[in-house]
Amino acid sequence: MQRKFNEYLHDGYVCFISKKFQNINAAKVDDDVKESVLVQLIGHHNNLDNVAIANLYNAVAKQQGWKAITPSTVAKWREKLDLVTAAGRLGSTNFRNTKSMQVKRTRPTAPFLMWTLDGWDVELLYQTTKTDSKGHNVTTFHNRLTLEVVLDPCINYPIGYAIGTHETPELIAEALRNAAKHSEELFGVMLRANQIQCDHYGIKAMTPLYNVMGDKLTPARVKNAKAKVVEPYFGYLNKTYCKLFNNWSGFSITTNPSKQPNSEALNMLRHSFPDEAGVREQIDRIMQMERQRKVEQFRKLMENLPAERRLPLSREQYLLNFGAETGHKNAIEGSGLRPTLLGMKRDYDCFDVRFRQYAGKRWTVKYDPDNLHEVLAVSEDGTLRFMLTEKYVQPMALADRKEGDAAALQQVQDFNRNLEQHVTERLALAYEKAQPVIAQDNILNRLLICDSRGQHKLPKAQKRLNVIDVEAVEVKTVEVPLIPQGAAASDKDDYSIF
Repeated sequence: MQRKFNEYLHDGYVCFISKKFQNINAAKVDDDVKESVLVQLIGHHNNLDNVAIANLYNAVAKQQGWKAITPSTVAKWREKLDLVTAAGRLGSTNFRNTKSMQVKRTRPTAPFLMWTLDGWDVELLYQTTKTDSKGHNVTTFHNRLTLEVVLDPCINYPIGYAIGTHETPELIAEALRNAAKHSEELFGVMLRANQIQCDHYGIKAMTPLYNVMGDKLTPARVKNAKAKVVEPYFGYLNKTYCKLFNNWSGFSITTNPSKQPNSEALNMLRHSFPDEAGVREQIDRIMQMERQRKVEQFRKLMENLPAERRLPLSREQYLLNFGAETGHKNAIEGSGLRPTLLGMKRDYDCFDVRFRQYAGKRWTVKYDPDNLHEVLAVSEDGTLRFMLTEKYVQPMALADRKEGDAAALQQVQDFNRNLEQHVTERLALAYEKAQPVIAQDNILNRLLICDSRGQHKLPKAQKRLNVIDVEAVEVKTVEVPLIPQGAAASDKDDYSIF
């Protein structure tokens, strides 16, 4: 009892706790320093196994005089330190997706409240033949195309898409153009999204276009696939549609091999794979089928979109951002602009008087190949833009006139009348402002008309100097009598001025 009392005085109450409590007697990693060494080894970016970690720890333990540990001990500590070491072993992306708290979200309640977009390498193989450096034709069968999808997540409706060999800013722009065109097909007017979610691919170059097509831009965090519902949508397309084709390449490489297609059968069927045009047709068919399945529900949900959330995309903005160009500049002619579109000369004009004030400028014509009724004329410096309409063609013979010809002709006549009135008013205003200057100054200089005293410079000096009394600067002159009426021509020399 005395020994126990002395131990209590020295160690405190812990002397009464059994060493077998929570297996403390067997603990070999029993302080912060040893635990920190294990944290460093388990959290190493090489993701070492338990045996390697035990060997490295024991090398340090031998130098420090610690007890050696076994791989099974490392396994227990790996589980205990999983939260701390996960980021080092598996990366920050994995840590955010598996360890961090996740946000649960609901789908948009109506179309056009939000769009999300991304590109996907479609799991459909096609064959292509190319000539190598030695001049041999080599056919490959592992080629795939990229599908860029603009998805409305209210019901995962593909409002826009485009197909290309790989993801590029041009492919993204084509998908957004398709979204604008398809919205017009569905609702009669091109509409923008209230919000666009995208990744960071080409974000600097694409931001101006995103801002045109959406009211707000909310890029997803880098490598955060969970933030974009378009990512699992690609898996849905792959499983629902692509899997039914003989040239289906399967799921991603991390998928269980037992769920992948038979590679031996694919190798035997490779010569029957379609070419690039054939795969494009397959993808187009998939997207059309997907739209047909969901379009009625999409139209019905449009009733939930408030009027203030319906954001129209003007024809001018559409042509400015998505319009094709001829590659040439055009000047204004008597008939307006005459660009060559799709191999044919076409006449366009504008009922805006200002357009004719820039006759000396050259214009870039932006047009929609699917609708040539209207084009956009943009000046070389981009500061001037005018919407032009294809000129109405009138019949020469009155007998050939049809409904609408008279109204179109009257519109031109009214414009010309207003144009002449505009020019007349401008000329009258210019005359009113310039006439006093011309009458008081310029006419005096041009005609050199003297006053009754033979002075010309003096009135001019009076106006310039505002002289009140100019008697001091007057020049004395000799009055010259007029030539008597009826004097002979030879007598005129007698009246010369000295």
